[in-house]
Amino acid sequence: MKTSRIASIITLVLLTFCAPLSAQIVPTPKDFLGFEPGDHHVSHDQVLYYMRAVATSSPRVIAIERGTSYEGRPLIFLIISSEENIKNIDKIKENQQKLTDPSQSGKLDLKSMPAVVWLGYSVHGNEASGVNASLDVVYNLATAKDNHLEKMLNDLVIIVQPAQNPDGIQRFAGWVNSARSYAMVTDPMSREFREPAPSGRSNHYWFDLNRDWLPVQHPESYYRMEIFHEWHPVLVNDYHEQGSTNGSYFSPGIKNSTNTLVPELNRTLTEEISLYHAQFLENEGVLFFTKEGYDNFYTGKGASYPDMMGAIGVLYEQPSSRGHFQIRNGVELKFKDIIMYQALCSYSAITAAYDKRERLNRYKADFYRENWELAERGTAKGYVVSTLGDAGLMRELVRILNTHNIDLYTVRDNITIEGTNFYAGNSYYIPYNQKEYRLLRTLFDKITEYKDSTFYDVSAWTLPLALNLQYKEIINPERIKGDKVKQIDSQISLPPVASSLAYLFELTESSSYSLLYNIMREGINVRISDLPFSIEISGKEMKFTAGTVMIPVRGQKADKDALYNKLKELSSRYMISLYGATTSFGKEFDLGSAHFRRITSPKVALIVGRGASYGTLGEIWHLLDQKYSIPASILDAALLNDIDLREYNTIILAGNYRFPKEINDRLKEWSMLPTNRIIAIEQSYLTLNEIGVSDIKESMGRDNAPGVILKSRVNKSSPLFYGVNSQDIYFFKRGRIFVSPGAEGTVASYTKNPLMSGYLSAKALEKVQEAPAVLAGRGAIYFTDSPNFRAYWYGTSRLLLNAIIFRELFPGGRISSK
Repeated sequence: MKTSRIASIITLVLLTFCAPLSAQIVPTPKDFLGFEPGDHHVSHDQVLYYMRAVATSSPRVIAIERGTSYEGRPLIFLIISSEENIKNIDKIKENQQKLTDPSQSGKLDLKSMPAVVWLGYSVHGNEASGVNASLDVVYNLATAKDNHLEKMLNDLVIIVQPAQNPDGIQRFAGWVNSARSYAMVTDPMSREFREPAPSGRSNHYWFDLNRDWLPVQHPESYYRMEIFHEWHPVLVNDYHEQGSTNGSYFSPGIKNSTNTLVPELNRTLTEEISLYHAQFLENEGVLFFTKEGYDNFYTGKGASYPDMMGAIGVLYEQPSSRGHFQIRNGVELKFKDIIMYQALCSYSAITAAYDKRERLNRYKADFYRENWELAERGTAKGYVVSTLGDAGLMRELVRILNTHNIDLYTVRDNITIEGTNFYAGNSYYIPYNQKEYRLLRTLFDKITEYKDSTFYDVSAWTLPLALNLQYKEIINPERIKGDKVKQIDSQISLPPVASSLAYLFELTESSSYSLLYNIMREGINVRISDLPFSIEISGKEMKFTAGTVMIPVRGQKADKDALYNKLKELSSRYMISLYGATTSFGKEFDLGSAHFRRITSPKVALIVGRGASYGTLGEIWHLLDQKYSIPASILDAALLNDIDLREYNTIILAGNYRFPKEINDRLKEWSMLPTNRIIAIEQSYLTLNEIGVSDIKESMGRDNAPGVILKSRVNKSSPLFYGVNSQDIYFFKRGRIFVSPGAEGTVASYTKNPLMSGYLSAKALEKVQEAPAVLAGRGAIYFTDSPNFRAYWYGTSRLLLNAIIFRELFPGGRISSK
């Protein structure tokens, strides 16, 4: 690093915060917005329009708009480089892809090849200094006549995502701008700094998008991943804010809490790059820390996912003003200062990438060469997976793997591995020997050994367990590898003519819940079998599982032909086989039996407000709204006295609410109706106890589950497990809630040896052994942990759906524990 060059760049940054650099065709942020960044919080629409204006007027900039957020806000990415590079941008991108191909990377001239740098701002919408800093960074890169910066652009391609969370950014900017005081109130308790829940940190459904790089459940993540894999950057920078007022943070972080799939050279390079950030900040008298507080273990965050792709991921955390200017613990936090720190760390990253471009490019090339070597070196050659007949789950797996550029193949022949059968019709082979070897491993590995037991995030995230897939490592796949799979096609069976008796379909497919709900929404009466049964269909005996849906023809509002046409149309839409009964006689019992039980359509209310766990409730809202199109009303707890609860038959609680007595009494009276159930999650068992519908006790102590995957045994006769073919199911457990074993109403409990992946202390493991995971009784169903963790825990999210849809079928005993 040359001090004169750094001083020149810092001067450029500081001038931007004082006045326009010069009269340019490209508008300055102030000219375009009417205010300097930091005078107000910029909204997403302002950022979008400004970036479009810069791209239109600067030959150094290309704007790419790819997809929209849930609220319809475009996701914009800027490609910035020298004018000559922009003219040859497709060739540069092609060579960047060759870095990941060992057969091509050795032919590249790494000395002259540009380095691709990624700058990602404000994935948490209320960490607003990042998105505001992006305005000045983009302006300077697009217009600066500084010789150092222009020279850097000849050797760099800089990808800027100015607003990673459009909906959260918009929500927060609207709040803080409307709540500010122009007399500069600095009291941290003032309304300007006390944003209400759900905060702008999250997206529309209250998810933390910085945890979605691996699951890829949201459009903001999916479209970012498309650009990311197209460009394969070598240095990735992720700009955040923190609650601490101690100083700025930047990677490398805690040394021993690093994922074992990350090469040691990654940390060496990160430490070398950190010297650039240090010098840029020290020149402005900014204190910082680098060795504590944050780790590099969970690989689904913006600063750690790149480490699985041969890049250096760097996390930045600046002290947060959360408004415009506050004084906290005697420390002045000025929004404009924090924006400047983010800009300084942007330029320090650009400078580091320029100086180390050859090493960074070589590191990526070596990384992908090592991927092939590691895949060849191991005894196991990949995984064989099966969905146990749920093509919808396999479609989801294929979608996630395609997003990460991981290939999978059909299985040609039946195979048995360690006593588990995999059949050619519904099993697939995922080889280790492919480009994204480390991404595959981080998605599929079970982790039980750790250097450090301190986790900033979770300690496990194994994808096939989340999807409740059956999977095994395979040593010799040569005879089973079939065709490459890009999508899963389903063949369904539909009745050729209208039945005069009834129609049947099973719930083994995930999409069958959408079919069932839409049938009920049409006003069609349905019944559910509480036991498995066999019946003849068109002269052939067929077996059906417990939870099979039966739709009688008589007693419907529609006539026989209209019913037939509607059911065929819905079954085709959701790709579910439908069977027309030709007889009422069954082998075990008949279609008119009491074993077919009536259910009514769910009317769901999610309770938010003070004490609510918005993250968990957002997961449920997203599940119902986005994945199954089941409407859910969102009710504020403060208004429950004014709401007619008879409009709902399912109330979902997650959090620690502390309702007044009159609300508890109303909820208890409501829950005693036979069609109604309260579904409580996590700490809201306390509310169930206060209402008087349960007596659930926790095991004593302060032991913690830092995000682990636990195997459970299930009561297969319970409606909770209708449609679940597997004998085992895997729950994600996080936090300190351990219910005492032996509770009445237990329908799922952890096994004696439950830990499948993740870290648990010996005391915590002892508490979870054979402890309840789900309790059910009259008036309530209780999940000890979120069944829809981060929207990709499909294995247990269907248990939540069963609890909602089949709530009337659960036994009426009292939930209690010792």
